[in-house]
Amino acid sequence: MKAASAKCRAPGQPSHANSGRTAQGMALIEALVASAVLGIGLAAATRLTLHTLLTASETRQHTVALALALDAMDCLQSSRSGCSLQAPTTVQGTTYRIQSQVQTRSGLALEDLQVRVQWPTVGPTLGATGGGFGGNSTGQAQPRMGELTLHSSRDAVPVWLGVSLP
Repeated sequence: MKAASAKCRAPGQPSHANSGRTAQGMALIEALVASAVLGIGLAAATRLTLHTLLTASETRQHTVALALALDAMDCLQSSRSGCSLQAPTTVQGTTYRIQSQVQTRSGLALEDLQVRVQWPTVGPTLGATGGGFGGNSTGQAQPRMGELTLHSSRDAVPVWLGVSLP
C-alpha cells in the first residue's frame, strides 16, 4: 500500500521534479528584491531633489536680502533724506524686514552705519532652536529666520563743508 501512494518515477529521472515551482519562486523573490532596491533609489532621488529645491530657494532669498541691504546701505552712505530706517518689503512672497541704524562715534567725525535684513526661511524647522523638540517646546513649529547684517562707516562732515578747488 505504501508503494501505491508514492509517486512513481523512472530510474533516470532527477529527484527535483518540482524544479519549475522553485524557479517561479526564485523569480518572484528576485522581482521583490529588485522592487525594493528601486524604491530605495527613488526615495533617495526624491530626497536629493527636495534638498536641491530648498537650497535654491534659500539662495534666492539670501540674494534678494543682500540686494535690499546694499540698496539701504547706499542710501545711508549718500546721506539722502528719503532713507527709511525701518521698512518691511515683500519680494516674491517673502517679507523682508529692513532695519537701519546710524551711530556717531564720539571724538571722531565718523558715523557707523548698520543695515540688518531679516526674513522667514523655507524648509523644515524640526531641530531648530525654539521649535519642534526640547523641554520648552509648545508643540508648534517656530519659523526659522534668516538674517544678513552689513556694517560701514561714513564721515560726519556736513556736505556744505566740501573741498573747493583752487
